[in-house]
Amino acid sequence: MRNRHLVVQVVLFFCISVRTLHPMALSSQALTGTTGLVTIPTAVMPPDGSATIGAHWIDARYHRSPYGDKTAVYEFADIGFLPFVEVGLRLTRVLDTPGQALGDRMISVRLRVLEEGDRAPAVVVGAHDLVGTRIYHATYVAASKEIAKVPVAGAVGLHAGYGGQWLGIRAKGEQFQGFFGGVSVSPRPWIALLAEHDAERVNAGVRLRVWRLNLLGAAYGMDGLSGGISYTHQLKR
Repeated sequence: MRNRHLVVQVVLFFCISVRTLHPMALSSQALTGTTGLVTIPTAVMPPDGSATIGAHWIDARYHRSPYGDKTAVYEFADIGFLPFVEVGLRLTRVLDTPGQALGDRMISVRLRVLEEGDRAPAVVVGAHDLVGTRIYHATYVAASKEIAKVPVAGAVGLHAGYGGQWLGIRAKGEQFQGFFGGVSVSPRPWIALLAEHDAERVNAGVRLRVWRLNLLGAAYGMDGLSGGISYTHQLKR
């Protein structure tokens, strides 16, 4: 009898979740806390006046830390104001490591310099980790183009970018150095399948939107389970 009740509860929970899947197209935070695919930034921008908070855990083998190979948690807040500006703040905490205080702080800024057109992609320039320890420093340009209504696949997004040392900042660690790119496939507005090369390795993931919650699960380096949850709120309309 208990098992039967448990099955009924699971079925009800699944049905409620499916009914509350958000119809909005998926454009949400990557594992790194900024708008992107699994890890790479894209030229997709958050809606004007939207704010997102969340947390993602990163496999111990795939984050940069002075504390050694330990699982990390990225806690982040991100806001889109004006149609072309995105600013984010991320705290990196390494699990089972005392004496971190607030953890490593990272500020990111992204500016859209070209809107997507019928044929032209959207283009964004961005910079991560400009002050502080600069373990996750990056400067890059990224382009994105959506191909809508592809048979079976639905909406397909193509993304590519290039990162370099353009600001002359001395950093302890750098991300997205060289060419990076990926693809997103959304057979339904509330789900996206993600694949990318981040200039170092291949990553894959899936993103779901339930109400205002964004759920991300990823295979970092195709062998490191990572993921997390974020919440988006529209501050103005």
